[in-house]
Order: sequence, then structure tokens, then C-alpha cells
Amino acid sequence: MTFLHKSVGSGQELFGADLRDLRELHEISFERACSETKIDPKFLSAFEEDRIMDLDDPIFAEHHFMAYVRYLGGHEPYFKAAYRKLIHELLAKRTSKDILPRMRSVRFADLFVAPQFLAFCGILLFALIIGGYVLWQTTVIQSAPPVQISSPQDGAVLDRSRVSVEGTTAPEASVTVNGRMAPVDQSGHFSLELDVKRGTTAIVITSKRRHGAQTVVTRSVMFGSGVIDTSNLNASSTQEAATSTR
Repeated sequence: MTFLHKSVGSGQELFGADLRDLRELHEISFERACSETKIDPKFLSAFEEDRIMDLDDPIFAEHHFMAYVRYLGGHEPYFKAAYRKLIHELLAKRTSKDILPRMRSVRFADLFVAPQFLAFCGILLFALIIGGYVLWQTTVIQSAPPVQISSPQDGAVLDRSRVSVEGTTAPEASVTVNGRMAPVDQSGHFSLELDVKRGTTAIVITSKRRHGAQTVVTRSVMFGSGVIDTSNLNASSTQEAATSTR
């Protein structure tokens, strides 16, 4: 055990000088003591300078104090008694102002510790990506699907009473032609054979997403009024040929 020669008679139960003497006796620098004990330098400074009243919680700091005493090889009962006596004296002198939490200014930079700041940025970036994707999907779902009609042309004059309606739209859309469902493949192409009557027929093509708006395209075609129905003519020719063969 290490012994120190101290003068007696001061009447003060302070221990800071004893701690410094022990540290210097072992030729340990203050920086080395902080590094090897892993104790915050503000605690060690308060212990060696008898400023434990400057600590936010001197009672909690006792276990740091005793760890420092053990590190320096000091007499634990003596230092513990001296520390607790000083704590008792401080508590007896504390006012209501001292009991209230101490106010201290917080710098803006203190709010951004490197790991926490990086984690916050990562979470924020992830939230922005998810939010952007959801917003994009919502916009796509709610927007009207595009429709391009390749057949028939508007105002087309038909030579038969049947017309082929073809075009492209969004692959996830459903298409109706004059109320009849037209199948849509994976590329968005759709087609449907539609019978028309003599005169002018309006062909209404409606493309709609499941939970979104719809697009309506209208084409007008004309059949009859001097137009020969070639489909019926071809059927009659075939029938006459069959009769001749018999």
C-alpha cells in the first residue's frame, strides 16, 4: 500500500491534494489517468480540485471517485469517508436553487452527434424514397390511361357490316367498346370485332384503370347508303359456286 506524509491540523476533510499526490507519486499524468480509467476528465478534475459541487450529481459520481481511488492505490475507507462527509456538508448547505435542475445552454452542434446524425439522414432519405414512390404510384393510379386507336379511322366508310377496333392503352387498364369488354394483352394492345348497322355508327372506346380515371375516345364509321356489303356478296358468291358444283 502506498503511504503519504500529510500535515494534520487544517480541520478540512478535503481529498483533492491527496489524489494528486498519489497520481504524481506513481508518475501518472492526468491525461494517462483519464485514458486508462475511462472516466470523464471533468470528473477527475473535480475530484483532484475539490470541486465536486460543480458536478451535476455528486452522489452519482461517488462510484467514479472510488474507481479512481482504487486505480491510484489509495486507502478506500479514508477516501470514502472523506467524500461522504463532504457530500453531507454540501447537502446541508444546498438551497432550493441548488436543488432545481441546472440550466445549461445547448449548442446546435450538440444535437448532431456523428452516428446519430448519419442514422437520421439515412432514415430521412429512406422516408423520402418511400414517400416519393407512393406519391408516384398514386399519381399513376389516379391518372387517366393513354389510348391510341389504330383502327378504324374516324369517319371511315365501311364496305361490310363488321369493323375491327384495335389500339393500345396501359396494360393494367380495362377496355370496353360500346359496352363490350375488349381483351388487353401484356403490352397494352386490344382488339375487338364489332357489328355495325346501316348508316352512321358511333364507336365509343373507354379505357379505365381499376381505381383511377378513364379515357374515352369516339370514332364514327358509316356503312350502307350506296355501300355494298362485300361480306354478304362474298357469302352469296360462295353459295352460288357450291350450287353450280352440285
